[in-house]
Amino acid sequence: MIPSTPRRTWLFLGASCLFYFAPDLLLPSDWSQARIYPLLSSLYQGVLVLLGFGFAPSICRALVVREVNDGPLPLAVDRARALLPGEAYPLPPLVIADHPLPFALTAGLLPKHCRIFVSSALVSRLSGTGLRFLLARAVVHASLRQRLVALLPILAFTVLVPDNPKGLNTWLVLGGFLVLWLLLHWLFELDADRRAARLMGSGGGDGLREVVAASHSAPGWLTPRPPLRWRLRVVDH
Repeated sequence: MIPSTPRRTWLFLGASCLFYFAPDLLLPSDWSQARIYPLLSSLYQGVLVLLGFGFAPSICRALVVREVNDGPLPLAVDRARALLPGEAYPLPPLVIADHPLPFALTAGLLPKHCRIFVSSALVSRLSGTGLRFLLARAVVHASLRQRLVALLPILAFTVLVPDNPKGLNTWLVLGGFLVLWLLLHWLFELDADRRAARLMGSGGGDGLREVVAASHSAPGWLTPRPPLRWRLRVVDH
């Protein structure tokens, strides 16, 4: 989610909770006892996940307080963009959000409708090499395979995991699912690094180091990304 004002953030969270719990709040309590209710509830939540991914660019755009459209930051992004093979790998529309925290996010479900959101703080901390790697990675993250890897685990978790997990076996299955998700996430994050470095042509390792140094405000072990030495290994090879 894009960092925003407290008002917009609370509105987003409130609307999300309202849509998520709408069946429990609006439908008669007797309906929840029907055998088909869990299936319909799972389908409803799955549709919400799909809609959330599909409308994510618009939602993130609404959360952005101020866009940076003029000045040195957009010019720096344009210069870095010009050095990438844009015809074979088109970069989705990019929004520079005026924000003091470093972040970069690819939002959207279908590649042609994705949008990239980058904070002004992150862009200002990167040289041309770092920006090239950041944009190349954004291109990779907007591919269909990366979009599906972002969507399908969340969709499966929402639809298949019961609303009220009970019993040790259920919690063990849930823990195993989270471990598998983390491994899958690491695998495709490493693949994104490798493809971004290949797209850049040269300087991938330096670009990755720059992006990591500029974007990590928390210790590396608190992030869901693979260890930096693994990422550098796939980039350098």
